[in-house]
Amino acid sequence: MLTVKIESTKRTHIKNLFVIDAHSHLGEDVDGATMMNPLAPGSGTFDFWVNVQTKLIKEWIKTGEKSFQTKMDGESVKLTFDFTPIPFITKIFENLQTLNGNFSDINEKISYATFIDQAVVFPFQDTFRNKQPEALYRASNINISRFTTRFPFSFKLIGYCRVDPMEGEKTVNEVKYGNEVLGLRGLKLHPRSEGWIDHVNTQKPINVLIEAAKHSMPTLFDTRGRKTILDIQDLIDNTRSIIQKSNPELLPHFKVIIGHCAQGNVDDYEVYDAIIQPNTVGELSMLHGSGAGNFFASFRNWYIKNNKEKITGKKWSEFLLYGSDYPYFGDVHAEKLIIYIINKQFFDSGGTLNDVENILGLNLIKLLPEYNLPQIEKNNVMVKSTLIPNIQLGQGPPQDNIPLNIGTKIIAKLLSDNIIDISKLCFQFKESFENYNNEALLKTVSKTSPNKISNLLFMNLLQNQLAIITPLKNDAKWNKFGYKYFNIEDHELFNSVLSNSYPTNDINQATYIISQIFQ
Repeated sequence: MLTVKIESTKRTHIKNLFVIDAHSHLGEDVDGATMMNPLAPGSGTFDFWVNVQTKLIKEWIKTGEKSFQTKMDGESVKLTFDFTPIPFITKIFENLQTLNGNFSDINEKISYATFIDQAVVFPFQDTFRNKQPEALYRASNINISRFTTRFPFSFKLIGYCRVDPMEGEKTVNEVKYGNEVLGLRGLKLHPRSEGWIDHVNTQKPINVLIEAAKHSMPTLFDTRGRKTILDIQDLIDNTRSIIQKSNPELLPHFKVIIGHCAQGNVDDYEVYDAIIQPNTVGELSMLHGSGAGNFFASFRNWYIKNNKEKITGKKWSEFLLYGSDYPYFGDVHAEKLIIYIINKQFFDSGGTLNDVENILGLNLIKLLPEYNLPQIEKNNVMVKSTLIPNIQLGQGPPQDNIPLNIGTKIIAKLLSDNIIDISKLCFQFKESFENYNNEALLKTVSKTSPNKISNLLFMNLLQNQLAIITPLKNDAKWNKFGYKYFNIEDHELFNSVLSNSYPTNDINQATYIISQIFQ
């Protein structure tokens, strides 16, 4: 995570910001580009993250802009940037290392890569294509699923499937299969590499976008040049019109990401209009260096001057995503984009911490299906909850007694003992997306009975004093903004959970209690 210390005459406080790469690849391209193993020394995704972080540190040393004075809301403030790991994730890996040494490779990698939290990955135009008859990219999508829906990569990688709309009905079926069977959370389309760049605004891509909307999957288009971007704008307009007439409840789930939207398009107001139309955001990979600084200033000024916030109901920064396009573009390009999102120029020219938060990760989180469709427990699991008290309540206990640390040890032991796998991690927020409190929903699968699936919730009931690990009861809906005991809407959840809870901070006992869910 990116950590920002904000100092003013009124107060000093810390803000943590998610950093999620919205555009990277996994597989082997026919042109020779490859990323077959995220853990590969020197070339893997995790070493890429480390290298980006190292370059940012060097840039701070060179410019002195790790810390600087600027103005926020008309007040002079001092901002100091740093990196910090997400405690919930980091502690699980550390505890696994302590328990049996498992996952030592990834634990070592993420101990150095504390800046970039997660990355979207999808297939290249790769050598797995045409290996299976169901769809051109079926084998490629299976490869993505194998990485992104199994622990440990499920904590760090977000899988998108890829399709070729020109396959017609096969493509529509593949989108459905990718989400419902393979557990993939978005869609990648590449008109240029697959040869349908002159057919962007036609019925077959429209059918694919409508199917993606049925699953609330964001669809990322790879683009090269303004013409394709404007063609995609027309496609979005036409698709939105069809959805509005035939299935209007799908409109909030129709989400298109225009990849590479800014490079070469600074001061191109037609492209700017394309980025901010309804159901659309722009992704920034390929943009770097002073061009990035110029784009942010130009786009923001154009947006404000033309009163676009009044029209869209959104801030300018809600239309942009950080992306790297790794491994096609390397750590130098990533750092030269990111630095212009967090340097003094960005803030002095009108940017805010909320803008940084939006661009670097929050906008991507908001696009994912789990934050747009109800996550309802449908597996009729037995509710067996572990209530984790602080054994030295209110006495300033040692770190080992904090419920977060105990809870992550329990989850690590469930993994270490091969009781569960974790196919998906969803961050749970407190009241709004701006407040994350080390709570999470984990989609867990029994290692011995794969049909036994449970949404397992880790929640702080009383910060540093009381936490709980519990499955959601049947038909219960996850609340991404958390639960409050005195909320009448949450009473049923608390009643079911607390009436079936067992207070303990004994790791073995707690593991046994939770393991009964999967028997």
